Amino acid sequence: MSRYYLSQELIFEILSYLPVISLLRFRSVCKSWRSIISDPQFNNAVLTNSQNKQATLSLLDKDFDNLYVDTRQESVKLNVPPQCNGKVRWICSCNGLVCLTEKYGNVIYFWNPSTKQMKRIAAPKAREAAEYVSDFGFVFDPACNDYKVLRLTVCLIYIYFLPDEGEDISYELIADLYSSRTGCFKEIHVPENLKNIEVRLHSKCVHDLKTEVSYFEGTNELLSFDLEKEVFKVYPYPVPDHVQRSKSNVLDFEGSAAMIFESVDGLVLSLWTLDNVCEDRVCWTKKFNIGACMKIDWVFLYLGDGEFVVKSDGEKIFYDYKKKDAKKLLSPAPVGMLDSVVKYTETLVSPKDFKDLSF
Repeated sequence: MSRYYLSQELIFEILSYLPVISLLRFRSVCKSWRSIISDPQFNNAVLTNSQNKQATLSLLDKDFDNLYVDTRQESVKLNVPPQCNGKVRWICSCNGLVCLTEKYGNVIYFWNPSTKQMKRIAAPKAREAAEYVSDFGFVFDPACNDYKVLRLTVCLIYIYFLPDEGEDISYELIADLYSSRTGCFKEIHVPENLKNIEVRLHSKCVHDLKTEVSYFEGTNELLSFDLEKEVFKVYPYPVPDHVQRSKSNVLDFEGSAAMIFESVDGLVLSLWTLDNVCEDRVCWTKKFNIGACMKIDWVFLYLGDGEFVVKSDGEKIFYDYKKKDAKKLLSPAPVGMLDSVVKYTETLVSPKDFKDLSF
């Protein structure tokens, strides 16, 4: 036996920390390495280690096809698959997979940027001309090992027109849920009392892994969707006596849905988490003030370990609220061009029916 022998367990551990692009090459080193890298447990280890690396994935609104992965050290432009050029309007990320959707939400792509594999999904088209897609949620359902997409569509209903008062318009919310396991969409019932909720265009979806509940930003409340029960609910924002308006997307803060709110006097920004949700009451908890040493216009993401991605004076900033440290993102696009900012991790995982791309 060579004195340089490494056990399979140690090789497994070492390889799991390497970039996916390297692992794809290393599959050709030998049969044992290929076996390790093809093991689902190894894929999970790579994903876990990748999630500890803080990175953002940004979609630029100018041409709908510019994607950048930003860290504190570098900014890397991704080659968008040719099928998507000029068409992408929404972007979501889950477990290293990226969900890209076209402008009207009728075509969805599952994409693994690391392995260059993709799946195209044709979604149900709008039933009426006055419908527009408001938001998407992309989540993983561990109960059935399934990636799912929740599409929220607003249907505008024109009631009547008054010459002196203008149009009297009402609308309702329609929801469709896609399952990668079944390859099908199904409509989800939206209760009558929630059909006219205002969901922000291009809001972010935060998925609570403990409760399997997803949250979307509304104008005055959070809209929740229970993935297991397939039920919608709403949770009002903190009372106006405490806050004036939201200054963030919905955030995943240490496992809780959270928002940044501006104080009534407009002088302080604070982070609040949604806690102790019961059938008959909702409790928001103020955690801390943020941005005392710098002007924060908007908060896109919480990356973990005290670090946020924020907009400040027209620039994209990594901001560590614990260290009071700020660093400008390196991607070249101005913050006004950003349409979506999501947290991204590398993965080897590719659900069934993914196809290899050559570009």
